[in-house]
Amino acid sequence: MSREKESANSIITGVGGQGNVLAARLLASVALAEGHEVTVGDVYGLTQRGGSVASHVRWIKGKPLSPLVPQNSLDILVAFEPLEGLRVLTQFGNQDTVAIVNDTPIMPIGVQAGRFAYPNLPDLWDALRKLTRGLNVVSATAIAQRLGDIQILNMVMMGALFGSGFISFGLDIFEKQIHSLVSKRYVDSDLLAFKEGIQLTKTIH
Repeated sequence: MSREKESANSIITGVGGQGNVLAARLLASVALAEGHEVTVGDVYGLTQRGGSVASHVRWIKGKPLSPLVPQNSLDILVAFEPLEGLRVLTQFGNQDTVAIVNDTPIMPIGVQAGRFAYPNLPDLWDALRKLTRGLNVVSATAIAQRLGDIQILNMVMMGALFGSGFISFGLDIFEKQIHSLVSKRYVDSDLLAFKEGIQLTKTIH
């Protein structure tokens, strides 16, 4: 599925510590390098306690956009955690939204404290499908663990976004921006994670 558009509204969401803010910076840098006007807006919950983090990345050919995606105007969702993905979709999604969602839950503080239960996963996937035009559920956590570093989950997810065809930015631009944004000692592992992520979605459309 190709998303050849002059503008796009995307949100990368997860919980504190998963690295989605860096992922948003990468996507924004790629869009900028491709000649778009880009805006980024981060919305934080209790990030130090595993709270919600949603990074809005918008790009357009022309005048800059406001930092946050308007309600019901989301084009592309990248969710590092499935329940956080559902939260975003209920507010920003529409019948044309496409999504890439990591399949591994992280229990919110309220669940850990026994105040409420995490949704049943089959019901969660069903809700996500009903709120999207296209849904790719990927085992990104498992890939990061296999590669020996859960901290590269963000690059696995960005590779999955590239492989999905939901964006049309070039592979060489992504690789160049990873070199630019990531500390030299981590570049090789992040590039490997990105390439592994591509394989997760490149045949799912």
